[in-house]
Amino acid sequence: MRVGRLRITAFRFAPPLRLAGKPVATVQSLDEAADFVRAFKGSRRPMVQDSVLHRLEGASTDKEEREAANAFRGWAEFEGLLIES
Repeated sequence: MRVGRLRITAFRFAPPLRLAGKPVATVQSLDEAADFVRAFKGSRRPMVQDSVLHRLEGASTDKEEREAANAFRGWAEFEGLLIES
């Protein structure tokens, strides 16, 4: 979560997403997803990465949260980061 910004969302990834890295990252919430996107370097499609981040940060309704979560999951899959459980 960014400093100075409190966001409480009900959305949780179920089960949590496991993403490749050193160490493996576990993402349970949209805030954690946004933190991951901000920190990720080497995206094959940086404009898509930026778009996903904006969706994660701007989601305020249940529908927007679901859409942002789906966008994050799709981006992570495209980048080859999603570890299947």
